[in-house]
Amino acid sequence: MNKAIKTVLGGVLFVVIVIGLWNLFDFIWKTWINGSGYQFSSSYHILYPLGIGVVSYVILFVINTVRNKNK
Repeated sequence: MNKAIKTVLGGVLFVVIVIGLWNLFDFIWKTWINGSGYQFSSSYHILYPLGIGVVSYVILFVINTVRNKNK
């Protein structure tokens, strides 16, 4: 497989995992710890962690690329 395709697939997988963990932790927090009900909102439960995941992946990708280039 091409390196660019692996990088994009890795990024998509990373973002999907971030969104899943975000929703899992929010569900646990709101139902078990806080006691309030879990209410799904597409902007808070999809778009917000999507942005965080993409920015985090790009930062980690750049750091990894620079670190491997300096070796």
